[in-house]
Amino acid sequence: MEPETNAGATGPFGSRFVGLGIGLAALAVFVMLPFLVPVAFYVVANVYALTKGTTFSSDTANTGVVLTLLVFSVALFPVGLALAIAFLGRVLSPKRRRA
Repeated sequence: MEPETNAGATGPFGSRFVGLGIGLAALAVFVMLPFLVPVAFYVVANVYALTKGTTFSSDTANTGVVLTLLVFSVALFPVGLALAIAFLGRVLSPKRRRA
């Protein structure tokens, strides 16, 4: 491994500040996750009510559609989180060159 030439706290895996930033962002997402899931379902339910032209009450909403929206909005959070982590890992990982 070649020694780093720039001044700063770097190791074999890159800048410590980048790692700290990613860690804090991941912690913030995990802390906010219980609050984001109901908000996301509320947004999805309101979009459904707007597109159907109904008030989002128990008389006008289709129960099957509402439950399906609930399942999809909750199930997409871990998938979206995994995709975001994979994207950040690919973008921010140090590039290795073959000799």
